[in-house]
Amino acid sequence: MTDFKAIKGFSVKSLATDPLNGGGVAGATWASGGNLNTTRQALAGAGIQTATLVFGGNAGGANLAVTEIYDGTSYTEVNDLNTGRREFAGCGTTTATLAFGGPAVTEEFDGTSWSEQNDLNTGRETLAGAGTQTAALAFGGTPPITGKTEKYNGTSWTEVNDLNTARSRLGGAGIQTAALGFGGATAPVTANTEQFDGTSWTEVNNLNTAIALLSGAGIQTSALAFGGTGQSTGTEAWDGTSWTEVNALSIGRTEFVGAGATNLAALAAGGEISGGRTNATEEFTAATITDTIKNEGQVYYNSTAGTMNITAVVYGTGAWSSGGTLVSGNRRNSVVSCGVQTAALIAGGYGNTPDDGNKAYTEIYNGSSWSEVADLNTARAFGSGSTNGTTGATIAVGGTGGLALTELWNGSGWTEVNDLNTGRNEDPGGAGTATSALVFGGNDPAIDSNESWNGTSWTEVADLNTARKQLAGCGADNTSALAFGGSVPARTAKNELWNGTSWTEVNDLNQTKQHLGGFGLATEAIAFGGDVPPRTVNTESWNGTSWTEVGNLASAQQYSNGAGSSNKAGLAIGGYPDRATTEEWTVPETVTNLVMSD
Repeated sequence: MTDFKAIKGFSVKSLATDPLNGGGVAGATWASGGNLNTTRQALAGAGIQTATLVFGGNAGGANLAVTEIYDGTSYTEVNDLNTGRREFAGCGTTTATLAFGGPAVTEEFDGTSWSEQNDLNTGRETLAGAGTQTAALAFGGTPPITGKTEKYNGTSWTEVNDLNTARSRLGGAGIQTAALGFGGATAPVTANTEQFDGTSWTEVNNLNTAIALLSGAGIQTSALAFGGTGQSTGTEAWDGTSWTEVNALSIGRTEFVGAGATNLAALAAGGEISGGRTNATEEFTAATITDTIKNEGQVYYNSTAGTMNITAVVYGTGAWSSGGTLVSGNRRNSVVSCGVQTAALIAGGYGNTPDDGNKAYTEIYNGSSWSEVADLNTARAFGSGSTNGTTGATIAVGGTGGLALTELWNGSGWTEVNDLNTGRNEDPGGAGTATSALVFGGNDPAIDSNESWNGTSWTEVADLNTARKQLAGCGADNTSALAFGGSVPARTAKNELWNGTSWTEVNDLNQTKQHLGGFGLATEAIAFGGDVPPRTVNTESWNGTSWTEVGNLASAQQYSNGAGSSNKAGLAIGGYPDRATTEEWTVPETVTNLVMSD
């Protein structure tokens, strides 16, 4: 049952059928897929999420002819294009593909090799395409910025009516007789969207955000627009009438391949990201599991059923699944950790048998595998960090022997900066970012000391209510944090909330424990593992008010660390004994329709 107090700022519509049920684009999320064999940007592609052809592009200033096929899991190289090129377009399937533009060259792929065909009438780069190998559409591009549109009939190109708004670096979707063009550069960028009916273009509702260098997928009535200017992660879904913002890409990118048959399943591959090019792929997939209501949305009257209904965002039952394994030999516990499920970082830690001792290793997770990057300047374990930091910016503080040392990570290396006022080890809690962090508790005997970081220096602020060590913490910044569990010295379930000024005791964990892991924010967090004793698989979810026991870890662990910015998705990393594996926590999200009652 729902109630009318959940209606917030929505008008009541009259609909003949329910808009969405048992899934839908609002619940779809991006997840890591296989990596390209050749890292590149400005490439083109065709196909669907589980069967995609990618070709051409640019790397190191050179135009490429490399062609690869994706089977939903991995990429395989096949015969190259005849002409290497970048900033062009493609359409079709993996066995019947058309590549065109960059500047005028057209080629067809038959599943094995490419053959040259008749050129475009207007040579151009940065254009968009739609359709099939024998019925394609090319529109927009440079130089100069143009709205030119051409049709391909399997043999030659014919000019038809131009876009209403000339543009380059736009997104496209659909077929030759029912296409969609959106966004792009018009000096400046635009949110303009147009539909093609086989003869002419008509302006329809704009994107929510003006953007260029994006990609698209789908058809005229069911499309996605994603990525773009400034390495955007933004994703919008088109339902044939309007655009809706949905779950974002994990990796912001420009000049990349987009592929997909609808707005429920798509792929993003390659492109330019912050710091350079990438070979990473992400897959956008609709959720199908429904469970507990999180919040209410659109209210409508179903005229067929004669009922007042409400569209609700709902969440499934969360569960842990296997993730990537730490680099061989780097089995360890009590690391510094930060990030999210698809982009996490760990540093330091204490090596498990047979690799004992304090470590300086730093590793980054891309959603599939871990790789080593630059080491800490000082090997250490049992410290803390900015749990809401990123793979490009975080801090590591304290550690073995009561270190006061602070190190700052900039995406490529660590730099020593101003020390803590109080050196600490024994797993103090941490929260925040590289420029706004908090560290609290730790040491033996346990302390209640709390320090705030402003990006330059540490300042002592109000103490915890309960002194403790071996606790877990999380939070957005130095004004909002959560501290839970630990040792007083006896194990505790105590939970405290930081508001930027003081700590307040709130509802305890269900299980008393120390040496636990955690991730999230002050309003939504996950606590997992720990020493009860013995070591436990227990997992609890915090909703801002209370803790609820949810799905167990695959294996009992303690001295583990976490990465994640909510209670819906995150990682459990490392731990004791002898733990080199990662577990991924995921709560599926979708949309359903509920009948309202009074």
